[in-house]
Amino acid sequence: MPMIIDLDPKKVPLTEFMKALGYDSPVAADGVLRTYNAPYDDRHEPTMVINIETNLWRDTKSCASGGIYDLAYEMTGSCNRSELLLYIATQLSATRKIYVRHEPDPPMRQLPPLPKATPDKPKRRFKLF
Repeated sequence: MPMIIDLDPKKVPLTEFMKALGYDSPVAADGVLRTYNAPYDDRHEPTMVINIETNLWRDTKSCASGGIYDLAYEMTGSCNRSELLLYIATQLSATRKIYVRHEPDPPMRQLPPLPKATPDKPKRRFKLF
């Protein structure tokens, strides 16, 4: 059954996603910039900067940057957009209601029956008079 997740990740503020990941508040704030400990780095250093106006992030150490899908990629290593959406929805389910529904598989399409193959007539070797 296909899973339908009613969530547009691009509309999710990155600060909300960081809260869902357990980073309740930034380490520092300066105007529209919020600095967080990088959740994808083992050292958890404050190198991840989020611009709350553009909803984009960048890492001052590794130069990684992007939107929410790019951040989910850094966390999971998956390039599959469906897997990233599921990861984002799973993390956000702690802070907001995510609607997930399962749709039945579409019915199998019936193919028309194949025409019966008629064997070729054997070719004559001799002419009969």
